[in-house]
Amino acid sequence: MVFYFVQPGETLFAIARRYRTTVHALVTANRLKDPNAISPGQALLIPRPGPRPSPPPGGLVHRVRAGETAIALAARYGTTVKAIMLANQLAHPEFVEPGQRLVIPEPPEPGPDWPMLGRLPSRASVGPATPAAPPGQRWIRRAAEPAGFRPSSPVTRYGLVFAGLGDGVYYALDQRTGRVRWKAGGHAARRVAPTAHPAGPAAYAGAQAAREYPELPAPTVYDGLVYFCEPGGPMRAVDARTGAAVWQVAPGEGLGSPLAADGILYCGSAGGALAVEAKTGALVWNASLDGPVTQPVALGDGRLYAVTDAGTLWALDALTGAALWQAEADPCAPVFAELLVVVGGKAFDALTGEAVWRRPDLRGAPAVRGEAVCYPGVWVDLFTGEDLGKAEGVPVDSRAAGPHLLAGDLHLWATPEPALAAWDGAQGSLCWSVPLQAPAVAMAPADGYLFVTLADGSLAAYSTVAAE
Repeated sequence: MVFYFVQPGETLFAIARRYRTTVHALVTANRLKDPNAISPGQALLIPRPGPRPSPPPGGLVHRVRAGETAIALAARYGTTVKAIMLANQLAHPEFVEPGQRLVIPEPPEPGPDWPMLGRLPSRASVGPATPAAPPGQRWIRRAAEPAGFRPSSPVTRYGLVFAGLGDGVYYALDQRTGRVRWKAGGHAARRVAPTAHPAGPAAYAGAQAAREYPELPAPTVYDGLVYFCEPGGPMRAVDARTGAAVWQVAPGEGLGSPLAADGILYCGSAGGALAVEAKTGALVWNASLDGPVTQPVALGDGRLYAVTDAGTLWALDALTGAALWQAEADPCAPVFAELLVVVGGKAFDALTGEAVWRRPDLRGAPAVRGEAVCYPGVWVDLFTGEDLGKAEGVPVDSRAAGPHLLAGDLHLWATPEPALAAWDGAQGSLCWSVPLQAPAVAMAPADGYLFVTLADGSLAAYSTVAAE
């Protein structure tokens, strides 16, 4: 039996790395209620290593050779680093040694889900294909109290759609029927939100009025759990199918939309950016920047990219939170694309932060596929910023940068009318346009549906397949 006495400034994640164990094992062995609530001098029981791993159905056991890493093994066997870490309870992907036996899980099956805001950790905003025919509305879910918040981006998984609506509550709804499976949160959020708009709920009908309300951070669905951060409240993890609470922590204030990758959650905060372990909520690192980060963060090649409200783009080491470089940028969400980071109409070298190109006429977070960077109404070259094409009938110099995404060969864009339109990505021609009852806040396609959150606090589902 081994005990360790916590040193000043140490986190549970750091102790797990030192003893080659996991935060979950430390929490279980010491019956800790909050993995972030440890104090200097506290005695922690260090659990013994578990039994030799045995292969699961469809998997195998690999004996590590000199020079091999979890990343290389994931590529070799067609699985993921996250899957190898979870199967072997690794605290870090670098914690592999020659002679060590590792369980190699069965390769994951691809699915048409939308697991996080922007689909990928890079925030590339690329989703499943959507047919060229205009979608038809199937159902709409209105907030119980339609005042106080702009709804979050919708997220889909397991036949459900997850979103925070205008009442500050996060819902899990059946994709096909819109029936409520569970709901959570809302209490902490209501304490910091206005109780009513002077003009009443109808004020939501105008885009400008909608911006006066705080927007709920988008939830993230990852490894069977839903993670979300209430404005003014904690970060929560709940079971995706049942809504049962798993953990709740408060690693910082003003937390934004979580981004999940390799067992870690990253998000902006009132003080900068932070990372917590997805399984337990234990703090991994907390980086103080030059202002709050209210925009979603992006991840790529081991670096986290965050833009502060002060207009500074930061590149941080994803493992430690250490600052690598910073650059002046517009205060909007960053997008990682190949070797570049795109913020609004600026592109930066991802390694150095040097400016590569600038387009003052382009705004908002673009969608990226291959070497094309797509903004509402215009497509530009990723490496030069030069025009590749424009949508028909769209005055680029006067457009509003509304929510948009790439879905197959279509570029979907919520126009100011308000309406939802689709342009052919190759020709720039308009394919279809459908009116909306209120300005769109965000959208996500999945499994024959297109889900749109609206500025009146509701969530609408549109079918993209022929009626049964």
